[in-house]
Amino acid sequence: MKTYLLTYQHEGAEWVVELKAASIQDARTRLGKLAFARLDGELIAKVPAEAGPLVKLAVWLRNLFASNDIASSR
Repeated sequence: MKTYLLTYQHEGAEWVVELKAASIQDARTRLGKLAFARLDGELIAKVPAEAGPLVKLAVWLRNLFASNDIASSR
């Protein structure tokens, strides 16, 4: 996916939003659908995927418990 930039004005200032899309046409299509978007909340943190052993451990534990949940529901 490529990152496209959308610019808008609010209260006398210009703001930019990033939009991930496969192409410029895809970006235009996605832009048209933003009128139907919802605000989910505030982003409080981003954790990089390559954060190291702590992230690998957390993912391993998540997958372990998720696979146990799937096995117990069968």
